Amino acid sequence: MHQFPFKTFILCVLLPPFVYVFSIQLLERTIQNRYADTLADVYTGDTRALFDGSISLKEAVHKNVEAFISDSRLTKWGVRISISVKTKEGNYLYPYVYDGTRSELGPPDSIVIARENFRLLSDGLIKTVEVKIEHNTLFANLILILCVVVALSVFILFYRRGMRLVNQADVAKQKVIDNLAQEREESVFKLKDLEAQRRLLSEKVDAMKGALSHEREKASAAEDDMIEELVALEEKISANLAEQERQNDEIDALKEKIRQFEKAHESKNRQRLKEADAIKKRFTTLYKNVTIHDRALHGFVELTEDMKIKAEEVIHQFNDDSNKVQIKRKVFGKKNRETVFEVIFAYRGRLYFRKTSGNQVEVLVIGTKLTQNKDLGFLDKL
Repeated sequence: MHQFPFKTFILCVLLPPFVYVFSIQLLERTIQNRYADTLADVYTGDTRALFDGSISLKEAVHKNVEAFISDSRLTKWGVRISISVKTKEGNYLYPYVYDGTRSELGPPDSIVIARENFRLLSDGLIKTVEVKIEHNTLFANLILILCVVVALSVFILFYRRGMRLVNQADVAKQKVIDNLAQEREESVFKLKDLEAQRRLLSEKVDAMKGALSHEREKASAAEDDMIEELVALEEKISANLAEQERQNDEIDALKEKIRQFEKAHESKNRQRLKEADAIKKRFTTLYKNVTIHDRALHGFVELTEDMKIKAEEVIHQFNDDSNKVQIKRKVFGKKNRETVFEVIFAYRGRLYFRKTSGNQVEVLVIGTKLTQNKDLGFLDKL
């Protein structure tokens, strides 16, 4: 579980509430500004009716504001709109209580109404618009669900990438362990062979001792020669025993190398993962027209510093104008297969890409001439 993205998990849990609150406030300001601009165009209505005195300004404002609020579809989704319109003197034109009756003294004088309308419009009207998005409404719940879905998608993306890196590391470690196990089996086989030789020599020594005893009975003159031969055989046995001890020491050394290799390999993988994440963030920020595949990021990390500069220069050219990049060849172009192009950089560097919709470029693999066979095998599986 050392590859589990705990930081990403914590961020994905904590950020949605903050993003939700910030989004609500931002949408309230945006809708409020939009409604304020729209209301400025419609709240007085047709000014000809105001200037000929057929309707008072207060009635026109009330009628037009009510129509504006009723036409707003966002109110059905939980958006509450508060509007007020008043004169310079502080008299409210909206909201107001209007019973729809006329004066009993007779019909109003249209000239007086027109003059009053003109005066109020000339002085200017003060209008305020306040927008509030209520919580636990359809509009607010949609925003909250969107924040949660985005956070969950980001977490799943990081989790899958971490699991993929763990699987790759396990495969590489298992391969090293298999190679060391094979070497150990070969060493054990050699040790068994030496043990068989030692037993054979021991049997020969016993036979020689018996022969020596028999020869002593026959002739004492050959005793010195037999003793020298016996000493030589014992020296061989000692040498074989020393060789056996050396083989055991080599086996212990191999076990220690396995342990050190596993520790170094794990540290190196963590370093490469951090470097790949940093490079991906930088490329995503700098090159908006280029998509970098994970295989290309890992290949980029393996390059030398000089080759990294050359490779990023090619990516920069892709971002500006992909048609200016010099292509060496098409790698795949057969029927029902993706067309992949090869670009050479820094003489030994190889970069493979394909064009996507919207004049975008996806960099699939970055490597060298030494990794070309593996890179082509990866492209063949796309």
